[in-house]
Amino acid sequence: MSPVSEFGPADPAWRYGVYLFPIAPLLTLSSNVALRLFVLAADAESLGVGLASFVVTVLAGWLSYLFAAVVAVALLMDALALREQPAWNPNPWLAGGLGLSHVAGAVLAVPYLFSVPAVGYYVYRRRQRLDGRDGDEGRGTAESSSDQSVLE
Repeated sequence: MSPVSEFGPADPAWRYGVYLFPIAPLLTLSSNVALRLFVLAADAESLGVGLASFVVTVLAGWLSYLFAAVVAVALLMDALALREQPAWNPNPWLAGGLGLSHVAGAVLAVPYLFSVPAVGYYVYRRRQRLDGRDGDEGRGTAESSSDQSVLE
């Protein structure tokens, strides 16, 4: 748990793991492209291209599993660390389910259609709530003074 100071809540470092969420789908995509290239190289009997595409397929596939697992753990731990925050406290159960969906995307690639936009929204909402830019607080003083003159 991160301590809360008198100036505001401390921001847990788990957010850096959550920010890695686009890497796993990109690695899965590159693994699938390299696999297709491997099949084409096998048909053309090109040993160098086939071997290189095989290495990229295996490496990108395993790295996509690794990054998806890192994002899932970081998402759950970030939601747990933010439970005590007064600005925003996300549901750890939903964050854990979202993390599992992200890991499932590394295997099936279809769950990424749900998990990537949802984790992106989580990151957006987290930054909006914890940086203090929620609602009218982000407006400039010129807009606020014009709104006040209309209300008076």
